[in-house]
Amino acid sequence: MLAAVLILAGCGGSSDATVRVQVFGGAEELAAYRELVAAYSRAGGPPVRLVEIADRDAHLQKISTGYAAGRPPDVFLVNYRNFAGFAARGGIDPAEQRLKASKVLRRAGYYPQPLEAFTYRGVLQCMPQNVSSLVVYYNRDLFRGAGLPDPRPGWTYEEFRAAARRLTEPAPKDDAVRRYGVGVEPSILRLAPFVWSAGGDIVDDPGDPRRITIDTPRGREGLLAFLDLQGGERLAPFEREVEAKPLDERFLDGELGMFLSSRREVPTLRTIKDFDWDVAAFPRLREPASVLHSDAYCVARGERSDAAWSFVEFAVGPVGQRILARSGRIVPSLRSVARSKDFLDPSKPPRSSQVFLDAIPTTRRLPVASTWPELEDAVDLALKRAYYTELTVEETLARVDTEAAPLLARARDARP
Repeated sequence: MLAAVLILAGCGGSSDATVRVQVFGGAEELAAYRELVAAYSRAGGPPVRLVEIADRDAHLQKISTGYAAGRPPDVFLVNYRNFAGFAARGGIDPAEQRLKASKVLRRAGYYPQPLEAFTYRGVLQCMPQNVSSLVVYYNRDLFRGAGLPDPRPGWTYEEFRAAARRLTEPAPKDDAVRRYGVGVEPSILRLAPFVWSAGGDIVDDPGDPRRITIDTPRGREGLLAFLDLQGGERLAPFEREVEAKPLDERFLDGELGMFLSSRREVPTLRTIKDFDWDVAAFPRLREPASVLHSDAYCVARGERSDAAWSFVEFAVGPVGQRILARSGRIVPSLRSVARSKDFLDPSKPPRSSQVFLDAIPTTRRLPVASTWPELEDAVDLALKRAYYTELTVEETLARVDTEAAPLLARARDARP
């Protein structure tokens, strides 16, 4: 059974009028959502019950089982790569007309990239809370100890790789490493900016993908740059080492020089007391690029959709965005908050939060398709085997094509 913690905000107990808002995250992230709901309650909003899920997969499963049982959460937070299946089945009350009619929100106040990412069949479905991207978290103390300067704006893949090499420290015994230079998850989400920065593409058409297009000279260049972090000079942990201790924990404990991830890491990283850390831009192979990380509040169709939208207006409005920005969880989708001290405050790490805003113009998204989550699962398995040197590049590309083709075809067949 999936465990959920229920937090009641507002007056009275749970009732048919109570809006259920489902989110997921670590302890520090969930604390920020509790603060958001409490602020909404103080502002006089209708009663809200916060459903907290610790694990993303469990969160998505609970949404799906809720729909299957005819009782989905009234509001749920979901990544743009995962909402299309719910939208395709008509389960989402679209945000398009509600945003146009809102007296609180203006579309022009938001960055266009996440709005585009949450548009399905030409209609905005959900309201994005953040416009994050893949960045490099780095241990400044280790950089200084290795005689390395802070990464400069626009640094290159060669500089990034050289830093990883300097930061990797062998252990006294043979074939062991005490500290690795870099950690990155082997997945299409992490691979994408390497391919784009090399001048390649992940799919032929992000709006209507028909095939994976990594198998080009530029696409292969990006793929090899990604795979070489593990298989070339052993700059990153082996699979068994990651299974024993995940990458985020290794960075927290000072056992990784650099860690590639999104803004979501910040609330947890702010608990670090033993060393100084910061963020740097994703390194450039040929051109600047990064991959969009964005979540949005989706409203389920149902009798509480009006009350649910009232919460969403607050959550993605100035007050809600400031609360989540101060927590470190988001790169605000609302421009005015993203440019404010609530997000850019240099007294709270990372001091270089401007890196996230500078990346927005060259941040690209993965496709929005009803079968994309299934495709990611299948492709990620092949990439994982390639990253840990169990498959050749040729075998990997063939496996990716074989796995992706029927899933993309099924997504097209589901379109009207």
